[in-house]
Amino acid sequence: MGYMGFGMQSWIYKKCNRKPFAKRHKLPSFSPLQKYSRDFGIKPHEDEDQVKRKNAILTIVIVLSFLMLCGVLFKQFYVYSTNHSKSITAHYRLENEKAFNYLYDSGIRRLSHNNLIGAYSELKLACQIDSKNEELNKLLIETLSALCSKDLKYCIELENLLKK
Repeated sequence: MGYMGFGMQSWIYKKCNRKPFAKRHKLPSFSPLQKYSRDFGIKPHEDEDQVKRKNAILTIVIVLSFLMLCGVLFKQFYVYSTNHSKSITAHYRLENEKAFNYLYDSGIRRLSHNNLIGAYSELKLACQIDSKNEELNKLLIETLSALCSKDLKYCIELENLLKK
């Protein structure tokens, strides 16, 4: 026992050593225990089967509501993702059109300044974006035929372009 910081109890320091195998006296408690009293009341009796049924119904309702919530959220996510992918493809299409128009106009401008190599590089880049444009293909063939008279490698590229 000893000092525990809450003040010394008188029975602690008055306590004597006990003899071996001697009967001990009851130690006084610090605070007496309260008497236990029961309150009886009428309560409805629930059968275990009824409780199990209620729990099963509650579980089914919770699971169904969770599945419905997941279905609604999945539908919203699907609509969002399709709209997002459409907007991304529209954005890329617009950016490709801008790049194609810039490269095409730049190639024509370089042709008007008689810069055949620069015009060929611009038109070749524009052809990588839209290879089905007929005007672009005609300009590319004309530029390559003009460059073919100066360098042999352009003749090979002209042949490859005409094979396509």
